[in-house]
Amino acid sequence: MPKIEILAPVGSEEMLRAAVFSGADAVYLGFSGFNARTGAGNFDADSLKEVVRFCHARGVAVHVALNTTVYGGELDALADAVRAVAASGADAVICQDLAVATLIGKIAPQLPRHGSTQMSVHTLQGALELKELGFTRVVLARELSLPEVEHITKHCGIETECFIHGALCMSISGQCYMSAFLGGRSGNRGSCAGPCRLPFEANALPEGKPGRLHHLSLKDNSSIDKLDKLQALGVASAKIEGRLRTPEYVAAAVSACLAGREGRAYDRDLLKNAFSRSGFTSGYLDGKIDGTMFGVRSEADAELTKKTLPALREDRKSVV
Repeated sequence: MPKIEILAPVGSEEMLRAAVFSGADAVYLGFSGFNARTGAGNFDADSLKEVVRFCHARGVAVHVALNTTVYGGELDALADAVRAVAASGADAVICQDLAVATLIGKIAPQLPRHGSTQMSVHTLQGALELKELGFTRVVLARELSLPEVEHITKHCGIETECFIHGALCMSISGQCYMSAFLGGRSGNRGSCAGPCRLPFEANALPEGKPGRLHHLSLKDNSSIDKLDKLQALGVASAKIEGRLRTPEYVAAAVSACLAGREGRAYDRDLLKNAFSRSGFTSGYLDGKIDGTMFGVRSEADAELTKKTLPALREDRKSVV
């Protein structure tokens, strides 16, 4: 049975080293100007070549995100970006815009295309459509249950990838316009401000009294204890979210995933202290969608992370 790929986020050179030296099988990163995390340390043509060289020398694959919605006036720059990614020797491109996918197919037909989770593929029919369009992998919507993942994986004829750890959107990934409408920062253009994490209350409130609850903020997803099950189902890749987080977070998540893949125990408390929002949830994959999925990044969570980071840094240094 093939091992499920552990795919780690990279938003800086330090995160890259943390992912590779912690044992990730592959990393994903953004190409400047066309990816869904403009706030991360993204890569240009020259730095991407160095990343690919560094990773390939250590047996690690590189997936490049070109996963924003693109405007017509950006197509020439996008074409240059596609050529740069192809020239770098990267292993795949992650995209959500079908115009981007079409352009990649014309300029670099040999470059594998992965359908981003922002495509919201949540049915077998959606995955089969991506196969028909020439995609080699579909990054499934995070809202699926384990039986739904199994059904798609067994019948779609291309690789499937599942998010295994990291932030969850209240809205189906890529379909939220809250940040765009409230502040002009679109998640589909790589600049979501995360307003759903602020206090929003659905209850009736006294006039002039602001809500203090967080009825739109979900806990981080963590299904690492189900990695061996996903592997048995034939899922090709387990993805860790977090290109805006720390190298220590990446190292802790990769280490936990390596254990989970083998069905071994891992330090869930250490992972929680590295970053969490009132703990974790696996509600979607479990098919148990309820109020326990909600959580915020509290002061207590931040304090635990602050106290834990020195130990995580020492652990990371020991493997570099």
